[in-house]
This record gives sequence, C-alpha cells and structure tokens, in this order.
Amino acid sequence: MTSGIIDMKARSREGRGLSQKAGEHWIEIQKNTFMNWVNLQLHGSGLVVSDFETDFDDGVRLCALVEALQARKIGRVIKKPLNQHQSLENVTLALRAIAEDGVRLVNIGSEDIVNGSLKLILGLVWHLILRYQIGKTKFPPKKLMLAWLQAVIPECHITNFTSDW
Repeated sequence: MTSGIIDMKARSREGRGLSQKAGEHWIEIQKNTFMNWVNLQLHGSGLVVSDFETDFDDGVRLCALVEALQARKIGRVIKKPLNQHQSLENVTLALRAIAEDGVRLVNIGSEDIVNGSLKLILGLVWHLILRYQIGKTKFPPKKLMLAWLQAVIPECHITNFTSDW
C-alpha cells in the first residue's frame, strides 16, 4: 500500500471496504476531526475531550456538549458521578435530550457510551454534527460531506458516493 489510505483490495469487490490498516487510519482521521469539532463546541465550558473512549464515560462532558449544542439546560447533571449508575443517568439524560431534538439514535444506548464503544461514540458524534452543524446550513448535506471528504483525503479524488466511494 503506497499512500497508507486505500489499497487495491479495499477498492475491489473482495475487499468490501477499507483494508485493516486503511480502516485504522480512517478512524484516526475521524477521531481527530470529530474531537476538534466537539472541543470547539465545548469552548468556554472549561471541559475538553481528548479520548472519546473515556471522556464521555461519566456523561458529564456529553451533557455539556448537548447543552452547548442546544443552548439550554437539559436537566440535572451529576457533576461528579460516584458510580456507574450515576454515569448511566447522565448519559441517559444526554441521549434523551438528543432524541427529543430530532436526532435519530440507532443501536446506541447509555451502556455503549459508559463502556467506551469508540465506533458507536463516533457514530453519535457524526449524528450530532449532521444535526447541529450541517443541518443548519443551506447546502445539501451530500455536497457538504463530499467537500469535507475531498478536503480530508484529497489523494483519493472522491467526486461521488457511488463509484468513487
């Protein structure tokens, strides 16, 4: 693999997606990009996210993120959870507020976040970006996503979501 991004097997029918190494690279890009976005939203709160697998596990930062995105209090957040039950309460509070605001939450529950399921957490953050960032623009989401992909991985020359993706 020359660029470290995509090899020929990954593009072939046999590959059905990214190779292991390319998949790990893509997750790192996604983590960094999403983390920058999350920290931009949390700016001024005194909270920072540096590891999705551990920083959302008590629900405090997730609740702060949701409150920042929705510009309102979402309920009583336990600022220093003492046990897993209180952490689950916080995460449930955040997920409920997200769902009530029209974000579809598929296959993710409070336990997934408390247990640090990276892929599910990244999926959740992506849905937040779609709703609270991309959803507020006048541009079609597909065009924005395509522009983002072209900016992040220009060497792949992605111009559409069918044959190029």
